[in-house]
Amino acid sequence: MNFSLLNDEPVHGDSVDEDVLGTARAAQGLAALVQASRAATPFTIAIDADWGMGKSSLMHQIEELLSADRGTECVWFNAWTADGTDALEGLIKSVFQQFDRNLLRRVWYRTSRRGWLVSSLRLAVTVLAGVLRVDRIVDELWERMAADASARNEIRGLISNAATEWVAAPGSWNQRRLLVVFVDDLDRCSDETILAVCEAIKVYLDVPGLAFVLGCDQSRIAAVAEASGRALSADYLQKIVQVNYRIPPIDPDQAIQLVRAYAARSGTTGLLTPPLAALLAERMGRNPRRIKRLINSFVMEYHLDVGWQQFGAEGLLRSVLLQHLYPDFHRSLVRPGGPDLVAEFVTYYEVRGLVRRGGGALDPAPAARLAQLKERLDLWLPEEWPAVLEQLERALPREYPLLAADRGFVRLLLDLDQLPDSAALLGWLRRTTPLPAPVSQGGPPPPSVFGRLPDPGQPPTPAPDWERPPVPAGAPPPLNLSGARVLWVDDVPANNAQLVRQLRSFGAEVLQVESTAEALARLSWRPDVVITDMKRGNDRRAGIDGTVAIRARGFTGPVILYSESRNLTLVAEAEEAGATPLRSPTAIVDLIEEQMAH
Repeated sequence: MNFSLLNDEPVHGDSVDEDVLGTARAAQGLAALVQASRAATPFTIAIDADWGMGKSSLMHQIEELLSADRGTECVWFNAWTADGTDALEGLIKSVFQQFDRNLLRRVWYRTSRRGWLVSSLRLAVTVLAGVLRVDRIVDELWERMAADASARNEIRGLISNAATEWVAAPGSWNQRRLLVVFVDDLDRCSDETILAVCEAIKVYLDVPGLAFVLGCDQSRIAAVAEASGRALSADYLQKIVQVNYRIPPIDPDQAIQLVRAYAARSGTTGLLTPPLAALLAERMGRNPRRIKRLINSFVMEYHLDVGWQQFGAEGLLRSVLLQHLYPDFHRSLVRPGGPDLVAEFVTYYEVRGLVRRGGGALDPAPAARLAQLKERLDLWLPEEWPAVLEQLERALPREYPLLAADRGFVRLLLDLDQLPDSAALLGWLRRTTPLPAPVSQGGPPPPSVFGRLPDPGQPPTPAPDWERPPVPAGAPPPLNLSGARVLWVDDVPANNAQLVRQLRSFGAEVLQVESTAEALARLSWRPDVVITDMKRGNDRRAGIDGTVAIRARGFTGPVILYSESRNLTLVAEAEEAGATPLRSPTAIVDLIEEQMAH
């Protein structure tokens, strides 16, 4: 498979086709505001947002728009590249360098006649202005002035005079000239640099003709100001920033579009199916930069580790998601000598679901795993399922009940458990993932936040009372699905008789049909959830094609594809069609319950 890394650079104004968050409109509005307010200079506009939320991208787009105007000059200053001692100098130099050398020479000559600079600098500046570039002139002037603390008072006058003369030369466009200074990455700097940049803006560069666009998380500046004792944080910010634009948070739909756009550019569209895209977007806080970095982690590991050619990209992607989104569980999963936590959690999840459904029998695979779990943990399991669940929750990691309520986590583990070579994949992960130093022979097992790992052949040491999860009084309350309408499509309805009976016992109405044509005719019944099988007769894609037809009729609720298929290509196609592939009765009931809660 050909996957490619995503560029982590900000979106520029000439990349509107990549602007999936629609910041172009905000950029146009802010650029127009700066243009219309040129007579009100000096002023500072802050672009306020958390790290990675698009401040730099928006500023670059504003810069592109303003640069198209003949009467506006733009300069970009990255505060992160300057340390605390150079920030003041770097920002002032950035402004100086926008003025031509003849202007600098004239203004400096007039300024020097009124002060101490006549004897020491006038000749040097005149010579430099005639033979050197502007940046060399600025360096020379700064070095000579910075050598004497009293010269700092001259700097502001020089800048003010230069800016006044520069603004007063409108040329053929018949409007005041404007210099817009973009200051980026300020919130990533040290406290000293933040204060130095704010000092430069307020003390030295607060002159007509200059406007600043400041990219920062303002809460960071406020905290630095308060810690420094300069002033109360709110007062300090008001002196620096006149207008604040807070980038609006990304909504769920925008986050999904963002992940899809990144998946298309990285070549991972076939892997980042809608449920995984939604999980990635939400667990990454809908942060564009964090989403990019996780996708890049997957791409890099796939290309660098040849072992993944054997196990496939599907398993790697889910492993990377588990590693980044649920790091504690992943660390315990890959620890050598530990239990198969995927199989362990899935077994617990099915028992929990059986208890919530009021009893019944486990499918053969979960039943076999429960027997293995009982033997490994040396558990005595009673006859009643609520008591079985109580024993499991005493012996298993305390986090399991909370994780069982996290649909994204459950879906990841069910997917990993469904892989044809899931056991071999676990062995590969434990061999290739960086691990802590092995425990010396005869020593205690490594600690884990996800379970106590007993010595082989020995019964587990009971957990102290303070480590045990609270045991609920009595069995969990029965499910209540009253009012839920479930349309179930399967050419052999008897295959689902037990689960259908359970759903009805919880108050759900279940209507069973045997074909997609019947299902389409019954959509007028207004079901809340549609469940369909994958294969009917010799048609292996019946459920996928049926999902497409149901969606085409305007059905927007969940479509559950209930299938034992381990063909990940078909599973991915089903998700792209708008279905949620599940092979766990517990997961099906959980999804119906969640749909009714909404």
